[in-house]
Amino acid sequence: MTTSHWNPNTHYHPEILGFVPENCREALDVGCGDGELARLLAARSGRVTGIDLSAEMVESARARSEDVDNARFLEADFFEASGTELPLGHYDLITMVAVAHHLGTERALSRSAELLAPGGRLAVIGLADPGSVLDLLHLAVAVPSVKALGRRRGGRHAPEKMPVADPDTTFREARDIARRVLPGSRFRRRLLWRYTLLWEKPRDVRA
Repeated sequence: MTTSHWNPNTHYHPEILGFVPENCREALDVGCGDGELARLLAARSGRVTGIDLSAEMVESARARSEDVDNARFLEADFFEASGTELPLGHYDLITMVAVAHHLGTERALSRSAELLAPGGRLAVIGLADPGSVLDLLHLAVAVPSVKALGRRRGGRHAPEKMPVADPDTTFREARDIARRVLPGSRFRRRLLWRYTLLWEKPRDVRA
């Protein structure tokens, strides 16, 4: 199954898919939108749960995923969902694509760490504001790349009625939060106005 539309978020889906652990039993896609990434993860996981606070997004995800037997979608608050809906220490993989800043980056990362099983992995594609001249240069350099990739992939597209929010951190702040909340995580500023954050929960740490 391939991505049906392109934008600077879906551009990094292959990197997330490459981070899926072997024998992944349970995956959780936070802020699942129309279920695009969840459907890709379903091909590599025993079961995928997509969660989104938007009723319209969840309805769209369910409609687009009717033929995917091992994917389910919850309309729920990531922080308020019950232990039955989102069990602590349960997930082998958690993904967030352009979502952490909607939820509050530090709080979202901390909650994800609680939900991951020992040895589980977290993959984040995040947005941040420029906090330095170097950040501004990176953003400027990305413009022609985004335009060229958009033309090659048929233009930039995003799910209809997808909620948007301004970043809640600079790139440096997001990196510092990751180092503090997720020791040993790998933070990398990326070209297309994004950063990637990859982390594996130590096996000797409980939820």
